[in-house]
Amino acid sequence: MIGRRSRRASGIAVAAMAALLAVAAPARAATYDDPAPYCAAVGTIDKPDARYTGPAVPEWIARALMRATDAPADSSPAFFEHAAWRCDHGRVLACSYGANIPCDSKADTSRVPGLGAKEFCRENPGADVVPAVATGHATVFAWRCKGKRPVIARQVLKVDRRGFPSAFWHVVTPPRGTTDSVQPIPPLR
Repeated sequence: MIGRRSRRASGIAVAAMAALLAVAAPARAATYDDPAPYCAAVGTIDKPDARYTGPAVPEWIARALMRATDAPADSSPAFFEHAAWRCDHGRVLACSYGANIPCDSKADTSRVPGLGAKEFCRENPGADVVPAVATGHATVFAWRCKGKRPVIARQVLKVDRRGFPSAFWHVVTPPRGTTDSVQPIPPLR
């Protein structure tokens, strides 16, 4: 009698555990091979995650960056494929790497000078400009040396709500008719 009850209880426990695991198992996440539907689905994310399975920078983003940056018509789209993109409230934002354009990092808004700036000013007292190689490329400030001490000369970049330098990032959209599941998203105010 005890053996049957024990087996029955074990069977019920196993069935209950299997049911719990089935409910708790995550559903397979949808994947996207185009940034526009991906961003429409995920909303806001600073860097594409595993749900994005397409090319690092699709050609339409490179061409949209050419337009957004007013590149000459004979520019190579390949240059603009060296870029980063992210999602902001369903929109695709893209940034083209270039000299002193750190697309892959958030802005440095610290008003405290870094070691590189301190060292530069000790070696170059009174310098009108502390170069980005000393301050770091992500700083939003222009620095100068007041004697042997780095000080902020002025703020040169604004930061968006996610902490990126807003001047480098552009809202980009695919050409009409290439992404059938994406609806235009009104600009944020």
